[in-house]
Amino acid sequence: MNQKAAVAMEKSAAAQAVKDAKAAVEREKESQVEWSKGANNRGAARSQAAATKADDIARKKREKAALLAEEEAALGPGGKAKKMPALSKNKGKKKKNDLSMLEDALVSGAEKKQKAKKKLELAKIHKKEMEAAKKKKRSRQTNGSIAGKYGRHDTRDRRQPRWTSSKQSLGRRTCSQWN
Repeated sequence: MNQKAAVAMEKSAAAQAVKDAKAAVEREKESQVEWSKGANNRGAARSQAAATKADDIARKKREKAALLAEEEAALGPGGKAKKMPALSKNKGKKKKNDLSMLEDALVSGAEKKQKAKKKLELAKIHKKEMEAAKKKKRSRQTNGSIAGKYGRHDTRDRRQPRWTSSKQSLGRRTCSQWN
C-alpha cells in the first residue's frame, strides 16, 4: 500500500469517527427526551434552585459571622476599633459627602413642590373650564337658543315631524326633518 492511500484511509477514518460521534450525541439526546417523558423535571428544577438558594444564604451567613469574629478580635481588650477595610454595599457608586447628600435632598424636595404646584394649577384650570361650560349651557337654556325657532315656551311634541308640502303636486306629504 502506498503512502497516499494510507493518508486517505486515515482521513476517511477520522471523518467517519466525527460522524459517529455526532450520531451518538443525537441518539443520546433522543434517549434523554424519551426518558424525560413523564418525569417531574420542573419540580426537580424548582427543588434544585431552592436548595442552591438555601446554600448561598447559609454561605453568606457563615462569611458574615467570620467577618464579625475578625472585627471583634481586632477591637482587642481596649474596645477601640482598628481600621479594617469593610465591604462596601455600593461598589460601583461614588461615595457621597454630606454636602452632596444635602443638595440631592433639596433638589428632590424642590422638584416635588414644583410638580405639586403644577398639578394644582392644572386642576384649577380644569375646574374653571368646567364651570364656564356649565354657565354657557345654562345661559343657552335661558336664552331660548336651544329651544329652537318656536321659542322656549313651545308646547309641540319634539318627536313629531314637520310636514312639508313640497310634493303636493303628487298628492303626498313628506317628512323633511325630525325635530
